[in-house]
Amino acid sequence: MTRYAMYGGSFDPIHMGHLSMVERAIEMGYEVLVVPAFRHAFGKQSAAFEHRVRMCELALQAPTLQHQARVCPIEGSLAHGQDIPVYTYDVLCALRARLQAAPCLLVGPDIAGEWERWHRHADIDREFGRLCLPMTRPVRSSTIRQQLYDGVSLDTLHASLPEPVRAYIAAKGLYR
Repeated sequence: MTRYAMYGGSFDPIHMGHLSMVERAIEMGYEVLVVPAFRHAFGKQSAAFEHRVRMCELALQAPTLQHQARVCPIEGSLAHGQDIPVYTYDVLCALRARLQAAPCLLVGPDIAGEWERWHRHADIDREFGRLCLPMTRPVRSSTIRQQLYDGVSLDTLHASLPEPVRAYIAAKGLYR
């Protein structure tokens, strides 16, 4: 039976820290569903959903990831085109119905400090569980965005961003 892990986030942009989490979950035997947030539940502004989905698709084309990880843009359909947040619990329930298996929630250590603010966090723990992995590549999307806003060259971010994601950001003029 396939074990699934749902890895949700803004992925604004997806970076090597995110990908290291996906790789480690795969090594543990999970198929990973990367789920970009349609709209951040705590009101944080992000690049357009379509851009973030596409960057995730490009990042997951890496040979080490492409067979056990895929992008799942389910939040777009669950939001029904409205500018509303879609809560993790609701996404997990929808995925459980589609997959006929309950995915666990893949999270990094940054979530631990805010976990009790999450909608239905106790239900998530009880019904789905959390796979908490330590940070091995300390990269933050907010730092990358700020560097790009400040005019840093995408080439200097090769250790933080996969090449296809850098190319997409350049082609679309994101974070400038």
